[in-house]
Amino acid sequence: MPRHDLVTVRVPATTANLGPGFDCLGLALDVHNTVELSLAVATTVEITGEGQGQLSLGPNNLVLQAADRLAEQVESEVPGWHLRQHNEIPLARGLGSSSAAIVGGLVAANELLQASFDRQQLLEIAAEMEGHPDNVGPALYGGLTACYVEVGDVHCIRLDAPSELDIGVVIPHFEVSTRQAREVLPEQVSFDDAVFNLSRTAGTLAALVTGRWEVLSAVMKDRLHQPARAPLIPGMEEVIAAAEEAGAHGAALSGSGPTIVAFATERQDAILEAMVKTFGNFNVQATAFWTKANNQGAVLVDEEVSQ
Repeated sequence: MPRHDLVTVRVPATTANLGPGFDCLGLALDVHNTVELSLAVATTVEITGEGQGQLSLGPNNLVLQAADRLAEQVESEVPGWHLRQHNEIPLARGLGSSSAAIVGGLVAANELLQASFDRQQLLEIAAEMEGHPDNVGPALYGGLTACYVEVGDVHCIRLDAPSELDIGVVIPHFEVSTRQAREVLPEQVSFDDAVFNLSRTAGTLAALVTGRWEVLSAVMKDRLHQPARAPLIPGMEEVIAAAEEAGAHGAALSGSGPTIVAFATERQDAILEAMVKTFGNFNVQATAFWTKANNQGAVLVDEEVSQ
């Protein structure tokens, strides 16, 4: 029998890659989607916030698909779900909206059906649904994550994200789909570019863990995905440069874009102003705000515990 009549889960947005950490590094952000799920005679869906009027209210809804997948795993026959979603995470902007939906559905159904799957099991299902773990990892665990796949098994190493850093989020007013952003990637990369990214991925992790903000600008550089995706995002390279010139410790494309994130401990207003203005030079309007990292990940609202 279900443990609760209604389960509410809050899931953070995520920014993946962090520059050089293609498909392996991710960071949870203090921007959230909320999933309310209960059992019902027939499935109904309500959506407010981001995606209202766009997201599916039927079987193509990702939260429902994740809840159904969990029910299948435990061989539970569910007549229907009542789902209420409130979304703060913009769609198709490189902030992990699909990962948040998948993780929200899995965590809510796991609790509702008393399935007792641990986070590792949920991670494996989520990564299979999403296709890669770099967003679902931090969405589920929170903090700064390094994910990898070995012989089909997904692994995620979680570290506390630094609370000192402010994270500027600059969201252009257009979408880039993950499929579109992956289609432009090169099929092969040079040995020099591989070494370039390996060294800077290690440097990014070390800088974020030890607080060496002064090296972030150098170590967050990338040669594997950002140059290939630049034609999809007018002004991308110039906006990253403008952020650093205005005082950001580092900046990078968020996931597959088009959002760009910047990391700072001072001059926050000047940094966002410079980034938005530079996008404007390319006739791109953008919304910008500051947030922090999220160290909690997906939480049941009535059991939320501060870390």
